[in-house]
Amino acid sequence: MTGIAPRRALALAVLAGVLLALALAASDARAEGRCGSYSWCDTTLSPEARAGLMLAAMSHSDEVGILTGQAATDVGLPPIKWTDGAVGAGGVGSGGSPATAMPAGMALAANFDPAMASGYGAAVGAEVKHRGFDGDYGPTVNIMRTPLGGRTFEAYGEDPFLAGQTAVGWIEGLQAQGVMADVKHYAANNQEGQVGASPLFGVYGGRPFTNVHADTRTLQEIEFSAFEAAIRKAHSATAMCSYNLLNGVYACANSFLLGETLRGLWGFDGFVVSDALACHETAQDLNAGLNFDIVGSCYTAPQVEAALADGSVTQATLDRRVFEILRKLFAVGFFDHPTWPNDPAQDNRSADTAVADHTAEGGSVLLRNRGALPINVKKVHSIAVIGAAAKHAIFGGGSSQVSPYSTTTALQGITARATQAGIRVSYDEGTNLQSAQALAKSSDLAIVVAADTEAEGVDKPCMSLTPQCSGGQATPANPEATQLAFGDQDKLISSIASANTNTVVVLETGAPVLTPWRESINALLETWYPGQDGGTATARVLFGDADPGGRLPATFPQRESDIPTASGGMARYPGTINPTSNCTLETTLPTVPCPYYEETYSEGVMVGYRWYDRQRIIPAYPFGFGLSYARFKFSGLTIEPRTSSGEPSASVSMNVTNTGARSGWAVPELYVSLPSLAGVPQPPRQLKGFAKVSLAPGQSQRVTMQLDARAFSYWSDTANAWRVVPGCDTIAVGSSSRQLPLSGVIAQGGASCPGG
Repeated sequence: MTGIAPRRALALAVLAGVLLALALAASDARAEGRCGSYSWCDTTLSPEARAGLMLAAMSHSDEVGILTGQAATDVGLPPIKWTDGAVGAGGVGSGGSPATAMPAGMALAANFDPAMASGYGAAVGAEVKHRGFDGDYGPTVNIMRTPLGGRTFEAYGEDPFLAGQTAVGWIEGLQAQGVMADVKHYAANNQEGQVGASPLFGVYGGRPFTNVHADTRTLQEIEFSAFEAAIRKAHSATAMCSYNLLNGVYACANSFLLGETLRGLWGFDGFVVSDALACHETAQDLNAGLNFDIVGSCYTAPQVEAALADGSVTQATLDRRVFEILRKLFAVGFFDHPTWPNDPAQDNRSADTAVADHTAEGGSVLLRNRGALPINVKKVHSIAVIGAAAKHAIFGGGSSQVSPYSTTTALQGITARATQAGIRVSYDEGTNLQSAQALAKSSDLAIVVAADTEAEGVDKPCMSLTPQCSGGQATPANPEATQLAFGDQDKLISSIASANTNTVVVLETGAPVLTPWRESINALLETWYPGQDGGTATARVLFGDADPGGRLPATFPQRESDIPTASGGMARYPGTINPTSNCTLETTLPTVPCPYYEETYSEGVMVGYRWYDRQRIIPAYPFGFGLSYARFKFSGLTIEPRTSSGEPSASVSMNVTNTGARSGWAVPELYVSLPSLAGVPQPPRQLKGFAKVSLAPGQSQRVTMQLDARAFSYWSDTANAWRVVPGCDTIAVGSSSRQLPLSGVIAQGGASCPGG
């Protein structure tokens, strides 16, 4: 125990004695990986016991080193290696090495299918492991508070329940591959900032500059929900704290976030890592509960030693932070397997591409169809593909960006599939409207492909498909593949629709966009950022080889002024300048920003479709909406009240029948409406259940969804706990948040309800 401070040695003496006794009593079962012959390599011991033994033997320098992932050879600790991988294993950490570029997170969420999310996570996890990494910085689960957010494409939309269910599937799939997930960015990190250069920080309301003011109910019900599911249900090994302040305290130094909520309320037993450069208050971060500084910005040896020397951090606190890291490493088997080799040749590229394709097909949302789709190969003999975006692989920029093994653009995918059917395809970039219109007029079908640009570091300035609304540049920069270079796509779509009434629009966007031309076109298909083979998946949906299985994870508004953040002025988004703010950061980095934007989440829990419903605003396309090539009928709703562990629950069942002539995906969605209390307004409805079933023509299936007490609860700021609202709760089932043909009532708290 050479090098251990006397006060630490004393504190650990009793613990070490107990653990050593346990080790001697246990049968010898050495780890076969990279642990060695140390006492903590006995796999019959608990992770707690093994961590305690290892901690007691670590030198002080090694104990400090693990805070930044350094190796400790004297105790057999290898370095802890991470990469970005929210949408594939080729993020910044991989140094740009190729990997399978998966569809964007929004496409995954649009699947409404945790099983698909699990397959997606498994494919990413396998490729992360094949590059020699122990952990993956993903998934991204921040709520889409505004569709202008530059990183919206990475995450799972506007609904916390859908985001949580998707995250659970993703994490379970990834961690089953032997690597650690890192759910991020905790918390209230819903914007990048306006006017900036991706992947740096937006100038106005940038993520490191913003102090978010939000009440606890809004945090618990909206901002925390997906994180809670990731921790309590999927057992994410780690969590990443975000750049922003929350109610005046930086997220990585926020004891309410890391101590009271994460470790206290949710029982998190993993460790917390910082976003890059989000660790800049050494003492505050260590005391609050941050374990791991991913780029060495405030947990370097001199910084930690200074905090110990001046007493702002105790040795016991340092021991606790290190113990939490070691405990989780032992729990996930970090020491008990050989170091994963950096050998991408192990990738099952065909299988992983198939996962990407199925995700893209299952997440493609058919928003409008007046008979153009699926393409009738007997009637359509010529197709005009129009738009500069059609010849580019569209993706989101920033740290999650993947260098794909290969790409299939929309033009390539449509051309290949049309050629199989003997259909002629012609292409026009759309820069000359007259030539584009002429091609459209001479073709049986016109397909306009339009795209937006999103990137980490800067939000979009507006929602239209015009150059002025372009978001950040790609990383590495590729200016030909950005919205800035695509011209006025709104004008292009309107022009083509006037030239050919049989016009289909394919959108490749990271978030909802405005669709002022929607009534003039025959069909509209949203494919998000569809991944490296997106063109193949898009073509399969257009030609009817696959049913468009997606439903909207976010509302498409009619006007930008309708979005929840629009009516609150700058105070609601992106924040107002606070000229009196002072920087008192404990840091040696002069680049750490001074927080000077004050932002208030004054919309409260009325986020996304909750806002539109509460304000009675008619959207262009509502949350949960999506057409199939089949038609479905919902019937036979039954609600069975139950009690589980003294708390209310329910089993809800309905019949789903395919009344159409084609097979297709049905997605029954269940919404709960709670009665409002004085001072506690409730959204008109909240998603609390969904299912995804494939049905042949005429086939019917009984679908059952289980509701626990949380489905009937709200967060009480007064009680600082979840509470069930007494009264009559309405349960409604249908195909979107605005199409709910089945409904019933369930009584809570002894209420007498009509039909309940």
